[in-house]
Amino acid sequence: MSAVPELAGQPRVLFGLAEAGLAEAVAQSDRLFFHAALYSNFARDPAMAAALDTALSRPGFRGLDVVSLDPDAALPWREEFYDVLRQGLFPGDLHKECAVSDAFLAELSARYPGTVHYYRTTSLPLCPLVLLDAMIYAGHYAHGPIPAPDGLWLALPARVESLLRRAEAGIPPGPEDRPARAAYRFVRECVIARATASPVA
Repeated sequence: MSAVPELAGQPRVLFGLAEAGLAEAVAQSDRLFFHAALYSNFARDPAMAAALDTALSRPGFRGLDVVSLDPDAALPWREEFYDVLRQGLFPGDLHKECAVSDAFLAELSARYPGTVHYYRTTSLPLCPLVLLDAMIYAGHYAHGPIPAPDGLWLALPARVESLLRRAEAGIPPGPEDRPARAAYRFVRECVIARATASPVA
């Protein structure tokens, strides 16, 4: 893939993340950054597992950073947020979802050491984010019975690697570049989440 990816079209609104064709896009990406509360849906998706193996084992792949909510932390907003994540689940069922997510990420990190960087955060996740080479997928959390994967998602073309470098240096795009400036907010959210999280060995 090119070092400066071509941007594919205009921003789109998706009615659920399933419309993104995410597994195929992940398989073709050379750089990935995931920031979400939990990943049990990814863990149960054979297509996503295969896509990650394809990407992570490819020569030249530049890394996957993944930030997840720390399921063991005592947080004042945890119970309400857990209800947002999976309304109607009993606490024990949600803890199982967290365990599935954690085991999936830990196993992925163990299989690809130095390539997968797994972090747990105690900061409130504001929205689920998936960063690829040239695309940002941004969802949202909301009170209600429909989980985030089935809600509205924004598919935003962006030069993610360049924005990651800017976000790591704290240099936002100027006000004259409104698309990059808007995309930077999501990338900066990922970088801040990683910086304030704890790496999982």
